[in-house]
Amino acid sequence: DSEDNVSVTFKGGYDGILIKCNSEGKIEWAKSIGGSKTDSIQSVAECSDGGYIVGGYFYSSSINLENGVSLTNKNSNSSDGMIVKYSASGEVEWAKKIGGTSPDEILSVAECRNGGYIVGGDFRSSSIDLGNGVSLTNKGNSDGMIIKYNATGEVEWAEGGIGDAISVQECSDGGYIVGGACNYGELNLGNGVSVS
Repeated sequence: DSEDNVSVTFKGGYDGILIKCNSEGKIEWAKSIGGSKTDSIQSVAECSDGGYIVGGYFYSSSINLENGVSLTNKNSNSSDGMIVKYSASGEVEWAKKIGGTSPDEILSVAECRNGGYIVGGDFRSSSIDLGNGVSLTNKGNSDGMIIKYNATGEVEWAEGGIGDAISVQECSDGGYIVGGACNYGELNLGNGVSVS
């Protein structure tokens, strides 16, 4: 409960929470994301339509995001990454799960100029099927990933094997800049580029 008469219901374990405040700091609405286990929001960005794109992970076997949208975890003993698109009034429009049989998480989300979204994170699963004919294969113990979605949440392309992608942004030339961390002896990024 808040002094602005806005409340969210705790769903169990550890829930993610999204709170919208106005310019004076008054809470307009709030949403929780969670099930029976630990679930967390790691990144949120405002969208050009006034809504919000949210990234994080969930350990719960399933999470009900309301508005007829839910996500189901592929493995109840590890986390799946998630991205959730909210409207300006806090209604869920769509959601996507990113995961396989081991812990996977989304750490950064940003809107692109074409109305799509660029997403960064890391995955420990041996492989991840992202749908739309796009998949990622792990090259080590923990691989970073960047995923490009269109405005309706369909995967366009993905890249893995880049270290943990902690922060991603679109550049003015239409490319993307990725920041993160790596504990490999040498990181081969392809296209003749490597980091050691």
